[in-house]
Amino acid sequence: MNVGIVSKWFNRGQPVVGRQLRSAVEALGHASFVLAKPRREKGPMAGALERTGVWDQPGVTAASAFETPLAEYEAWVEANSLDAILCDQNYQFEELARLRAAGVRVIGRFVWEHFTREHLEPARTAYDVIYSMTACERRRYAGWGLDAPRVPWGIHPELLAVPVERFDDGLVRFVFPGGFLGHRKPAEPVVEAFARARGENLRLLVKAQVERSRLERLLPLVDADERVELRLADEPWPEHLAAIAANDVSLSPARWEGLGLPLYEAIAFGMPTIANDDPPMNEVVVDGVNGLLVPSHPDGTARSGIPARRPDIDALAAAIERIAEPGELARLRGGAERSRADHRWERTVAALGELLTA
Repeated sequence: MNVGIVSKWFNRGQPVVGRQLRSAVEALGHASFVLAKPRREKGPMAGALERTGVWDQPGVTAASAFETPLAEYEAWVEANSLDAILCDQNYQFEELARLRAAGVRVIGRFVWEHFTREHLEPARTAYDVIYSMTACERRRYAGWGLDAPRVPWGIHPELLAVPVERFDDGLVRFVFPGGFLGHRKPAEPVVEAFARARGENLRLLVKAQVERSRLERLLPLVDADERVELRLADEPWPEHLAAIAANDVSLSPARWEGLGLPLYEAIAFGMPTIANDDPPMNEVVVDGVNGLLVPSHPDGTARSGIPARRPDIDALAAAIERIAEPGELARLRGGAERSRADHRWERTVAALGELLTA
């Protein structure tokens, strides 16, 4: 089978999912072809496609625009004799419906933070199958009468190949994987909670891919605690993963989350995670087993209307202190390593195979 994958193609969360899904398609014995969409947003990365490192792959066709013209879709499908295409967050319902009507099987997924009931009917027209990756996503869509079969996300083999080289200097290193530091990421509450946590041996790395000029509210909090380091760098994928893996604890609360790649990265690296006790974080982090879950408070809604939650700062500070105790850290690290078995990549590949051949 010839399978197309429509995805952004640079070092960000959604493209990482697309690239790793491509490897699953090929593990199933299918040929894969990528239609790479440039970024829609303005800024220094606008229109960017990555062509180096893990992104240097054959069979990648650059689309001219994020809202890709139908003629480009059709030319890509014809040039590669595609039987099916996989989409992630592709709202070009009219164009996809035309491809479907022409005989291409259209399969896709939408994160629950953006997908609303208003999208349901046009999506049903455009897609043969709409699937889910998280249990909360699937439950939400089931409430609308949409059966979204589950493809549980797993730990990609490339994560397990990352060398884990931690320091042996008595410090306990936390990392907050902030990404774009958008509305999902409660950066200020995290740094405030860390400031309240007692321990001169504690260190926090705030790792983000954003311009310093956008951090007016965060910078004073970072500067006020010499234990906190802010690293703003769009590093190549191997260097990025190595920088995450060098820490002891992943500090990953979120106001809401789509999939939560840092949760899976932490397990791959044998790092316990602190997150708020809300889905989908609590689908991956089991309190007292491979991390700690803290309570949260209502904090508005995401674009789709799902509730946003603000992690409780005092509870977060207490969890930071607790997990820094040597015995507790060792116990939860062991739990993180054992929980890899619950998130095997083989489960992802098998479930995707069922979608493609159904």
